[in-house]
Amino acid sequence: KGEPCYVNLWPDDTHTPWVPADDQPLRGESPENFRRVLAEYDRQMGRLLDGLRGLGIETNTLVLFTSDNGPLPSFKGARAGGLRGTKLSLYEGGIRMPCLVRWPGHAPAGGLDEQTLWGAVDLFPSLCAVAGAPLPQGIALDGVDVSAAWSGRPVARAKPLFWEYGRNETAFKYPQGRDRSPALAVRDGRWKLLVRADGTGAELYDLAADPREFRNLAAEQPAETRRLSAAVLAWRQSLP
Repeated sequence: KGEPCYVNLWPDDTHTPWVPADDQPLRGESPENFRRVLAEYDRQMGRLLDGLRGLGIETNTLVLFTSDNGPLPSFKGARAGGLRGTKLSLYEGGIRMPCLVRWPGHAPAGGLDEQTLWGAVDLFPSLCAVAGAPLPQGIALDGVDVSAAWSGRPVARAKPLFWEYGRNETAFKYPQGRDRSPALAVRDGRWKLLVRADGTGAELYDLAADPREFRNLAAEQPAETRRLSAAVLAWRQSLP
């Protein structure tokens, strides 16, 4: 008692197939079934929050609700919020996820932060900051502390975010067409660059002006293209 406690829940509700209870007539991957699954999901999350209240720890418990990637290619972009890409892609429809923060006394109710850029690598330093735990010494972390954003204060990210998605024709052959991205990506401020692992095929997007990644600016912005290509390729070389 008095020590920080961490709980990581990975609900499987939104994965296929979406099958309601046996007494329901509809089965399979239908929009109506998906609505039912989400309604049940909402009810179960409500039980979790009610449990926190019942334990008397609601006011000192931080709840983060997010996801890992976008919808399957089989939905043909219908659930990517108008963004390009899907699950298995490094375009925004595959990697840009909303995050809900519930932290009574810290996170302002109804607040909206569209400025802070953060990813899973930032969870460790941010949660250490929240818990008052020192970071390990002698380790270069990819993540940064963005915990101020969870209290309603947007954070200007101090370093780029990098992604690599394995790409081959056996295990990673989807999606096809314009949603099929290069295997590497980097985001630095307004700029996002995607490039193949051999350094070819660079695509540069200004996400502040073009969040749907329609206009490739690699030829118009050669300096940014070279800078970000060098950064993401160096990052990849640094991986174990």
